[in-house]
Parts: sequence; C-alpha cells; structure tokens
Amino acid sequence: MPPNAISDSPRQANYDAVVIGSGPNGLAAAIALARESWRVLVVEAHATPGGGARTADDLTLPGFRHDVCSAVHPMGVISPFFRSLPLADHGLEWVHPEIALAHPLDDGSAATMHVSLEETASRLGADGKAYRQLFAPLLERADVLFPEMLGPLRLPPRHPVLMTRFGLRALPSALATARRIFRTDAGAALFAGNAAHSVLPLDRPLATGAIGIMLMLACHVAGWPVARGGSGAITDALARYFTEAL
Repeated sequence: MPPNAISDSPRQANYDAVVIGSGPNGLAAAIALARESWRVLVVEAHATPGGGARTADDLTLPGFRHDVCSAVHPMGVISPFFRSLPLADHGLEWVHPEIALAHPLDDGSAATMHVSLEETASRLGADGKAYRQLFAPLLERADVLFPEMLGPLRLPPRHPVLMTRFGLRALPSALATARRIFRTDAGAALFAGNAAHSVLPLDRPLATGAIGIMLMLACHVAGWPVARGGSGAITDALARYFTEAL
C-alpha cells in the first residue's frame, strides 16, 4: 500500500497511525499527521469517503445529486486548517452566492442575509442599526477572532480584550439576544434561525448565542459557500491531497 492510504479494512502494513472514518474531521487528522511525516491509514466502511460530507447520485430523481448531510460550509471555507491546504489544486471550487440565506416569515416576506454586512443591515429596517452595532466591531477584528476561536484553546487568550468583547455578545442565549437587540420579526428570526444550527433549545446560554453570532459573522467575512459538485467535492479533494501529495 502507498505511504498514506484509505481502505475499507486494516491491512498488514506498517503505519504510525490509523484513523477510523474518512469524514472531513478524520481526513483533517490524517493530513495533520501525514504532514509531520507519519505513515497514516484511514479506514472507511463506505464505498466512498466523506462521512456526512458526501454527495450521492439519484437519491430522488435521475440526474440529480444530493448532499447526504451538510451542504453549505461557512466554517469550512474560513477554517485556518483548510486554508492551509492546497485543496483547489485537488479539485475543490467554492461557489459564493451573494445572498447566503433567506428566512421566510409568516407574512410572506423573508429576511435575507447577504455577504455585505451593510446590505444585510439596510434590509432590516428598524433593526439595521442594532445589527451593525452587534456585528461591525467583531467584523473589524475577524481576522484575529476566527483563528482564536477555531484554534486550540489558549489560557490566557492571546487577545483578551477581543475575546471579552466577543464573550459579552456570545454568552447570553439566542432567545435573550434576539429579544434584547432586535425589535422586528425579521431581525429576530434571522438571528434565531442561525442560532438553531446549535441543535439546542434557543433559551440555552453559553452556546446558542455564540453559534448564531459565529455563523452570521462568517457570512460577512467569507460568505456561505457551497462546493461545486456537492459537499463530496470537499472530502474528495482532502482524500486526493492525503493519498497523492503527502
């Protein structure tokens, strides 16, 4: 077998590490080890790598491709680790829609989140000023904030003032933040809808508000892109880099 490989079962070969599962996290771990000159085997039970980041053919109608789990990847495109990899050289192309998402409202209208913070705020009417006040200070330091949030935990943090500023916004529950900051259904729904990605009750502090803020801030930094060809293109690129370039 090659120095680094993906297989459906362990082989009789000498490896320094075995990673079980070829989802993006498993492949990222395998790549991190391989970049340190470890010989790594990734064991995957499915016929194709990817875990939840796979794209399947003909799940509904012939000719259509479907992401079996995640489809939009704001945290993937902004990940410091992913940005350190030459994934474009291995086939990954991000597609960036100008409107990241639309949240339908009961009156038939919709709240929209744009890549531009100013465009998003301008469409929120009475909540535009509150939206700017919530996100503009964080957006100004996003180049520092995201590596701090997405990297290993450091105590004390390298940027204590910035992390305190983020914490004051992020620690309350999504429900508390929506009620305290927003006056319109559009503003509250846009924030709550993003926070719902936490898969927790929206009155839960310490997580729901933080996830809502991070996802919305990520939109204003790098958009909410999709991978051309489906989410499987991400893990295909990771797998090719792992097996061919390391």
